[in-house]
Amino acid sequence: MKPPLLSCCLALCLASVSCERHVELKREIAALDAAIKRDEAAIGQYEKDIAALGGSEALSRIVEQAQIKDEQLRPLAFVNAPRERRLKSIETEFAKLKPAAEAFKAAQPK
Repeated sequence: MKPPLLSCCLALCLASVSCERHVELKREIAALDAAIKRDEAAIGQYEKDIAALGGSEALSRIVEQAQIKDEQLRPLAFVNAPRERRLKSIETEFAKLKPAAEAFKAAQPK
């Protein structure tokens, strides 16, 4: 329910209620008005925070920046592939030489 409509409904209820309930209902109305003001202040703060972070345009800017970074990283993937192949071939050679090195170490007198 919207705040003005809520206030009108409560005022109408107050007019038709007995006198002993007027104080209680006025207290409830005051509490509801205070809650509405707090909520409106929180909404205003959220809107300010969103605007400070870039507003609704922030998502499109983030996507654009991600695409730029992806384009910058794509060539690096092609550069690393030959390096990885060379590293694997070196590791393979070391794996072949390891048994011979261990046998040589074992054959040496201490």
